[in-house]
Amino acid sequence: MRLRSYLLHVATLSDSERQTLTAVCDALVPAYDDERPFFATGALAAGVPERVERLVGMLTDPHDRARLRLLLRVLGSRLASLVSIRRPSRFHGLPPEQRERLLATWAESSWRLPRTGFQALKRLVHVAYYCWPPRSGPHPAWPLVGYPGPLPQPEHGVAPLAAQTVDHDATIDCDVVVIGSGAGGGVVAGVLADLGRDVVILEQGPNPGAADMTQVEGDMLASLYLEHGLLMTQSGSMPVLAGSCVGGGTLINYTTSLPLPDAIRQSWDASSGLDLFSGSTFVEAVERVSARLDVNRLSSPGIRDQLLEQGCERLGWHVDAIPRNVTNCLEGAECGFCGYGCRHGAKNSTAVTYLADAVACGARLYPHCTVERIVIEAGVATGVRATVQHGDRPASLTVRAKRVVVAAGSIGTPALLLRSGVSNANIGRNLYLHPATAMTGVFNERVDPWTGSLQTRYSDEMGNLDAGFGTRFETAPVQFALVASGFGWGGSRAYREDVAKLGNMGLVGVLLRDRFTGRVKVTRSGHPKVHYDLSPYDARHARAGLMGAAKILAAAGAKEITSLHTPPARVTVRGDAWEDELQAAMDARGYRRSRMSYVSFHQMGTAAMGRDRRKAVVDEHGASHDVRHLYVADASTFPASSGVNPMLTIMAIADHVARRIHDRW
Repeated sequence: MRLRSYLLHVATLSDSERQTLTAVCDALVPAYDDERPFFATGALAAGVPERVERLVGMLTDPHDRARLRLLLRVLGSRLASLVSIRRPSRFHGLPPEQRERLLATWAESSWRLPRTGFQALKRLVHVAYYCWPPRSGPHPAWPLVGYPGPLPQPEHGVAPLAAQTVDHDATIDCDVVVIGSGAGGGVVAGVLADLGRDVVILEQGPNPGAADMTQVEGDMLASLYLEHGLLMTQSGSMPVLAGSCVGGGTLINYTTSLPLPDAIRQSWDASSGLDLFSGSTFVEAVERVSARLDVNRLSSPGIRDQLLEQGCERLGWHVDAIPRNVTNCLEGAECGFCGYGCRHGAKNSTAVTYLADAVACGARLYPHCTVERIVIEAGVATGVRATVQHGDRPASLTVRAKRVVVAAGSIGTPALLLRSGVSNANIGRNLYLHPATAMTGVFNERVDPWTGSLQTRYSDEMGNLDAGFGTRFETAPVQFALVASGFGWGGSRAYREDVAKLGNMGLVGVLLRDRFTGRVKVTRSGHPKVHYDLSPYDARHARAGLMGAAKILAAAGAKEITSLHTPPARVTVRGDAWEDELQAAMDARGYRRSRMSYVSFHQMGTAAMGRDRRKAVVDEHGASHDVRHLYVADASTFPASSGVNPMLTIMAIADHVARRIHDRW
């Protein structure tokens, strides 16, 4: 099976744009006269400019590519140099130290646009440098910190699901067409196929098996994540990570299987006019899904989670085990790569549970299939029109169906509904992103933060800072993609010194339950655009959560604590003054508008459930208020943010929607 490769995408830059890009790469990752290979090997020797150009070419929306090219032209101009450092020279003509100085003025500018532009270039360059092996020999950074890189393939790895191919234009018929194969679509397909319905599943991404899960981070982001892992909010302040493969987010997530808290279930019903979430119907759906996923608390904490647990216990704070949907998980080094798929099939994603059930019952699975629009006739959904990529040749696929279920995620679902002309003013609104950030701590002992079970411990100590909103503390495997995208920048040498400490670094993540929302819109060509900025209200909770994470790390024994600001706020843990020092440094930098790194792992809302069409897109059974025989069954149906990792809630909603479709047939 062939995965979409980043090598097939080429961005055409002008000579001057390419000169600027090359100079930026050299400024961010220069080759130093240093005995350590990590510092002596720079971006140019590693082929980073060519790789960044290919990454730019992978941007699916031409407007995004145009914005990056404009950024390079502005940065490369004499005016930018004159305004920033009082030298009227093109960027590529500046001495190395002046290039870095100019980038620093952009990184710390009081204007948002230069900060955003710097962050975009910094992420692209560092991902290109750290997330692929070099042309020959070992990566200079990997052995320095003890990072093993991709592990050997297992002898008996998980196989891809049996799937359909389309090499010519075709029309097919079915009872139910399901768009998406993740936590929502996978469950709907499995339940309805088991109940005897003829099901067709359309998945935009590939259908990977173990051999395709290479554990090369750059390739895995490009092949398994939405928009090749390059999707950003329009403000440039936050990467948005979501699965785009058979199994969707359940294939690449961290296995955290927390149920929706009772208080949030009740608040969802109160705000939406429903009685679904606080009733027995939803509880039974959660129980069915948990049983099929083998949700359990048997996993052992790795060092990363042990530090979180120790810190919380020493502070007298809440800490508990995380239930996970795994069976015979290997943990250790292999589990640390599980954000790029479990090659052993121990993660009970929909690919090895509900989708496997569906295919065994005769459901037809079409990977590499992009749905362009839902066919709506006289107010009734009658199927979809799609394009299937077969090798290098696209073919059109028309699916005629008696029911259409959209489960393309909180970014893809509203975009598809809008492209299809569904008329409801709430589509795309009320987007929640669970903004996540972190604090890092350096310990005397080895941590190897890329190893161990993905997530086994959490703390809800600050989960209710105000009216049910606050932050949750979790950890995450720290490999080089997270380092490249998230670490703060305070100069090229300081950045690499931080990276060199990775083997002794622990991380405490801060997951916000956001109260205020964004919106998904579509361009004229139908591409989704994510509009979201962290509100001052939610930023106050981020501020509290970051100090809470720092206290956990210090209580666990960290000797140095660093934030993800640009430049990083950094303290040595000594005595009692470090807390005030760190708080003042973080406050001076701020918490919004590209001042520090956030990432969204969970997208919710945009096609919310509710009784009133004026406030919601679907009813409590997932049925569209506007189009008959059209259903939605994914995180876009959430009335508000969940506050916990949403997988189990999505799957329970999907189970409920599937059974209602069957009951209403």
